[in-house]
Amino acid sequence: MFMKGVVSLARKKRFWFPGAIFHITARGNRRQNIFLNDTDRVSYLNFLKEVKKVHGFKLHAYCLMSNHVHLIIEINDSPPSSILQQLHTKYSKYFNSKYEYTGHLFQGRYHDEIILNREYFLTACKYVHKNPERANLKRLLSNHLWTSHSAYINKELDPIVDTELLREYLMVTYEEFMKYHDVEDPAT
Repeated sequence: MFMKGVVSLARKKRFWFPGAIFHITARGNRRQNIFLNDTDRVSYLNFLKEVKKVHGFKLHAYCLMSNHVHLIIEINDSPPSSILQQLHTKYSKYFNSKYEYTGHLFQGRYHDEIILNREYFLTACKYVHKNPERANLKRLLSNHLWTSHSAYINKELDPIVDTELLREYLMVTYEEFMKYHDVEDPAT
C-alpha cells in the first residue's frame, strides 16, 4: 500500500529476451569525460571484446564519444545489465586506477531502448555512426576507430563488429552503403 506523499524508489525491471537488439547509451558521471585520450578508447574496446567473448552477444554498432558511449547489441542468453555491469566495472577500474580517481565513472544506470523493427535498427545504426559528425567532433570523425562505421566502410572485417545484419537490411553494395551514410570512399 502506498502512503500519500511517499515516493517509491524501486527500480523498474528491464525487459529483455534472447535475440533482442538494444540501443544502449551510457554517460559519464555529471556528463564528465570517460575517455581522456585514445589509449582509453582502445582499452574500452579491448574490454568490450573480452566481455563479448564471455556473453556471446553481437555488436552491430558503437560510438565512443568523449563523455558517453553508444552500443547497439543483440543479446544471446545474458541480459544487457550483466553485459554492461561487467564491461563498465572493468573499464571503471582501469580508468580510476590510471587517473587515481575514486567514485563512479558512469552516471547512474545505462539507458536502453529495445529495437523491434528493421526501420528503427537502420535509423539507430545511422544515428550512432553520425554521432561525432552531429557533435562537430572532427578529431573523432577523422579516426573511424572510435565508431563501428570503420567496420562498414573498410572492406576488411573487424573482429568486434557484426556487420551482417545491417548489410542484409540495406541489401546494398559498398558504394551504396557509403552513399547511405553520406561519406566518400576513403580509397578514392
